[in-house]
Amino acid sequence: MTEKTCGPSGSQVLKYTACRLYVEGEYCMKPVTKEKIGWGFVGTGRIAKDFANCLSLVDDGYVAAVGSRSIESAKRFTDVYGGRPYGSYEEMMQDPDVDVVYIATPHMVHEENVEMAAKYGKSILCEKPFAVNRPQAERMFAAAENAGVFIMEGLWSRFFPVWKEARRVLDSGELGQLVSIDAATCWGAPRGVNGMPADDRRMNPNLAGGALLDAGIYVLAATSVAIGGLTKMPKHIYNTMRFEYTGVDSDVDMLLELDNEVTAHLVCSLHKRNHEATIYCENGNIHIPMHRCPRSLTVTKRIPKNRPAGPSVSGHLFDNTEIRTIEMPYMKSGFQFEAQAVHECLRKGLTTCPQVPPEETLTLIGICDQIRKEHNFKYPFED
Repeated sequence: MTEKTCGPSGSQVLKYTACRLYVEGEYCMKPVTKEKIGWGFVGTGRIAKDFANCLSLVDDGYVAAVGSRSIESAKRFTDVYGGRPYGSYEEMMQDPDVDVVYIATPHMVHEENVEMAAKYGKSILCEKPFAVNRPQAERMFAAAENAGVFIMEGLWSRFFPVWKEARRVLDSGELGQLVSIDAATCWGAPRGVNGMPADDRRMNPNLAGGALLDAGIYVLAATSVAIGGLTKMPKHIYNTMRFEYTGVDSDVDMLLELDNEVTAHLVCSLHKRNHEATIYCENGNIHIPMHRCPRSLTVTKRIPKNRPAGPSVSGHLFDNTEIRTIEMPYMKSGFQFEAQAVHECLRKGLTTCPQVPPEETLTLIGICDQIRKEHNFKYPFED
C-alpha cells in the first residue's frame, strides 16, 4: 500500500499509507495560507508548556486553544500562554481557529487523541513515542490518511541546527564512509525503591512506562538521522533488558546490524547517566554531547600520514588530526525548530513530513516491539 505524499505538481514522493493513492499532481491537502497558524494543545503538562513557550519564537504560529480534562487546568495554561481554554479535548478540537493539534498526553492514549483530531479535520503533531506498538501506529496513520490531514511524530531532536550540521558533514563525504553509531539516552535516577518514585509515569506499566519507549526512541531517532533514514527493520537486533521493581524495563542495550555493514550500539536507561552520541566514519567522527537537545558538536577528521609503498599499516597510525567544535546555541528549549518544520509542511500541503516519514515511525516502534517480544514484556492493556 502506498501513498503519494504530494508537494507542488511534479514533486511527489512515495510514502506509506493505509489505504489509497492520491491523484498525481495534486496537493494531498489544501495548503495553509493564513498569516498565522493556530495550534490547539491536547494536554497541559510540562512538555506542552515547553512547546507553547517556544511557539512564541515562531513568527507565523500561536496558541489558539487548549484542551484539558478540567477547565481549571486549561485556564491555568491559557493564562500564561494564551488561547481559549476548554474542559475537554473534543471541545477544543472543534475550535475553528485550530489548524494543527499538538498531542502531549501520555502515549498510551495517543491513538484515541489522534483519531479524534482526524475526525475533526485537524492536522496532527503527536509527541514521541508516537504509539505503544506498531499496530496502534498503523491505525493512527490510517485515520489521518482517511481524513486527508497532516500527521507527524514529535521527534523534536532531529530538527535542531546541530543535527542539520551533522548531516551536512556526513553528506559532504569529508569523513568517508559511515561505520557505526553509539548513542545513549539515560535519565540517571538512583536504582531501587529510593530512586524514581513509583508513581512516576515511567515506572507504571499501566501507563506504558519504562526506558525503551521513553528514552530508547531518542537513540533510535539519532541512528535514523545519522544513516539518512531508518525506514526498514535492521538485519539483526541483539539486545539485553533489565527490569524495574514495578515491572517496567529499566535498562536496554541494543546492537543493530544495518545495511552497508553499519552497526549501532544504543543504550537507554532510567538509571545510567549519559546523553551522548558519536557517529564513526572511516576517516573521523562526529561527537554530540547532548544529542536530544544539542547545542554543539565536535568533528574530528583524521588525515593519514604519508607512508612508503608496501603492505598496509594498521589504522592507528594517523597524524594531522583536525578537530573543530561548532557551537550552535538557541533560545528556550528548542521546540521552535520542530514547529517551524510542521509549518513548512502545512504551507506546502503535505500530509507527512519528509524528515520524519511514517516509514521511520513504524520502523522505530517495530524495533521496540521486537525487543519487548523477545523478553515477553507486554503492557497490561495490550492484547
